[in-house]
Amino acid sequence: LCNDQEERFMKTYKKNNTDSIGSLSLSDSILSGATITSQPAGYTFPHHLHSTIEIYRIISGECLMDVQSETLHCTKGDFIMILPNIVHSFYLNKKSDCTFKHVHFDPNMFSNIILENEGVYPITLMHAVLFSSHFYYRFSADDVIDSTLDKLISLYTDSDGLFPAAANINISLINLMLYILDHTKPTHHFSNPQLQNSYVAYTLNYIAEHYTEKIIQEDIASQLHISVRYLSKLFKAHIGITLSSYINVYRINHSISLMQNTKLSLTEIALQSGFTNSQHYSKVFRDCVNTTPSQYRKSI
Repeated sequence: LCNDQEERFMKTYKKNNTDSIGSLSLSDSILSGATITSQPAGYTFPHHLHSTIEIYRIISGECLMDVQSETLHCTKGDFIMILPNIVHSFYLNKKSDCTFKHVHFDPNMFSNIILENEGVYPITLMHAVLFSSHFYYRFSADDVIDSTLDKLISLYTDSDGLFPAAANINISLINLMLYILDHTKPTHHFSNPQLQNSYVAYTLNYIAEHYTEKIIQEDIASQLHISVRYLSKLFKAHIGITLSSYINVYRINHSISLMQNTKLSLTEIALQSGFTNSQHYSKVFRDCVNTTPSQYRKSI
């Protein structure tokens, strides 16, 4: 695009897509769990994935986590935050128990907090969290992180306050995400970050809106007026996996949600998650989670 065309294109997309972002409500807690947990030596939680963000802060002992294709050996003082739609497992060796602070929360509210609006699609707090690290965050916990996690655990277990705890919980989580971003070096440096970030943000939104349909990457690239090759390169650099792999994982994660919350058959789940048939669904599921849909459903 020439400069004038690009400017008009960006202004149009920015207005349309800003309007599509919902309002922010602090009345409903996004926290689904916040505890101090102990597990014995030999404990295993197999490969799984979910749409929530999961936090571990190791208090004592040690544990192992498989995150994507990487194995993390975590010890006392480690803070680990696993991003949504990431296949991971948690297990202990036979020599050490492990005690940890464990927090689960739905990050969808972060998609309503706009941090930047200079490209073709607004960059939200959720995008910033996804773009700043691939698959997980890991560093040594400090006083700010520990005090925030302690506050979340206390708010989650105590409902005797003058006002509902939801707003306090959600503000604490927002502050925690901003603190983490401030202390994280980006995984990749881009020549035109505002525009390139917005291309990937638009693509993520497109997948979320169209995952039940056939998604053609050329259509997304065409709407952005860029090549498929360029879009694929940007997406891999931002998210850490290919665009086609992300689409599959997103659909698998949706299917797991349907397993947990409905009594639909696996064939119905496959179709409602964007797969053309149950055979293809089973193959992608096994490739992604290393087990069959039926076996996974029995385990949850």
